[in-house]
Amino acid sequence: MDKKFEYKENTGSLWHETNCTVVRKGKIKIEGIERYACILKYSQPDKPDKFEIAISAGLLKKVTDEERSDSEKPDLMPDIKGLITFNTKKYELGGWRNVTGNGAEYTKVKLKEANLLSDEKKTYKKETETDF
Repeated sequence: MDKKFEYKENTGSLWHETNCTVVRKGKIKIEGIERYACILKYSQPDKPDKFEIAISAGLLKKVTDEERSDSEKPDLMPDIKGLITFNTKKYELGGWRNVTGNGAEYTKVKLKEANLLSDEKKTYKKETETDF
């Protein structure tokens, strides 16, 4: 019997998608908060198009060579990272480029609860080295 793969909590994989396009982008106000959103269109030959709405959880940025070289643990640095919010909880997201044994490229994702500081004007990430 084949064992079904299960992700561990706060981990995942994002795969390269060639049949998807963003057809609309904008904002939607939900529960008093303006959120970025987009409509994705999935197309496959001989099948009807499918559409999905995606609500942004946060912005990601590519880790620069300079950031990597300044890190105490450059081999552990993700290739992409960012602060995201899911169900009002804040997480640090790290993503690492990877390749399966079959040669398929994907991004391995890990989430870690964010260590945040706040003052009267804004909430911001505490400046510490993130170990994933």
